[in-house]
Amino acid sequence: MHDYQLSDALNSMGKACFVEYYCKFADFSLSNQEVVEILMQNYTRGVSNIRVSNARRIIRAGRAKDALTIISQASRVSPQAIARAKELLDTKF
Repeated sequence: MHDYQLSDALNSMGKACFVEYYCKFADFSLSNQEVVEILMQNYTRGVSNIRVSNARRIIRAGRAKDALTIISQASRVSPQAIARAKELLDTKF
């Protein structure tokens, strides 16, 4: 996955969403459908499918650390999402 593909995937799914549900996205013992069902508490099915697909594509490509770094340095992301991204970087990588 190239940098521009990573950026597009993050923008498509939402940086805050990637951080909020990172542990669910990264838990491959859960099926895509199970994660979609979790996201459907806050999003529609179509949006949830897109978010799960993009997030898991980022993780499978080995770019999760890069994604979290981008989020931790983003200017248009909530302070809570930035703090969570930094916390994930410290604990997972």
